[in-house]
Amino acid sequence: MFQDLTFFQLLAKGGWTMIVLACFSVLSVAVMLERAWVFHKAEKGKEEFLAQLRRVLKAGNVSEAVSICEASTTSLAFIVKAGLGSFHHGEEAMGESMEKAAMKETMHLERNLGIIGTTGSVTPFVGLFGTVLGIIRAFHDLSLSSGGGPAVVANGIAEALVATAAGLFVAVPAVIMFNYYTHRVNRMVVEMETAASESLEILSERKQ
Repeated sequence: MFQDLTFFQLLAKGGWTMIVLACFSVLSVAVMLERAWVFHKAEKGKEEFLAQLRRVLKAGNVSEAVSICEASTTSLAFIVKAGLGSFHHGEEAMGESMEKAAMKETMHLERNLGIIGTTGSVTPFVGLFGTVLGIIRAFHDLSLSSGGGPAVVANGIAEALVATAAGLFVAVPAVIMFNYYTHRVNRMVVEMETAASESLEILSERKQ
C-alpha cells in the first residue's frame, strides 16, 4: 500500500500530529546531546583529580587542594572546593557546605531531564490521538463513498496508524535515555558523597 511512498510522504500521512511529534523529537534529542556534554565535563579527568586531591590533602596542603579543584571541571571538584572554603570554620561547617554544593550540583545534572521523561510519556498518546482522528476520518470518508467498500476504511486506518508508529518511535529512545541519565545522576551523587566524606576524613586525621 505504501511501497511507492517516500519517507516524508509516509510521515505526511500521519496528519498534523506528526508536527507535534517532530517538535518533541527535536527537543528531546537536543536535550540528550546537551546532557551528554554536561555529564562528559562533570566526569572528565575524575580519577586523576581524586588522585591529586588525596595526595595534597594527606600532605595537609589545603590551598593547593583548592587550586586543584579550581582547575578541574568535575562535579567532585565543585563539591570539595565548597567544603574547603569552610575549612577554617570546622568540620561541621565543611560538611554543611559540601552538602549544599552537592544539592546544587545534583540540580544542575538533573536539569532538563524532565523534558526527556515527558517526551517518553506523552508522545505515545499524541500518536494514538492522531490515529483516532485518522480512523474517524476514514469512517467519514466511507460514509461519503459509494462503492468504496472496506478498501476505503483499510487505507484510511493504515494511514492513521502511521501516527501511532511515529509516537512510539519518538517515545522509546526518550524513555531509554531518561532512565540512563537518571541512573547516571544517581551514581554521580553517590560518588560526590563518597569523595566529600573521604576528604573530611583525611583532613580530620591531619588535625589529630
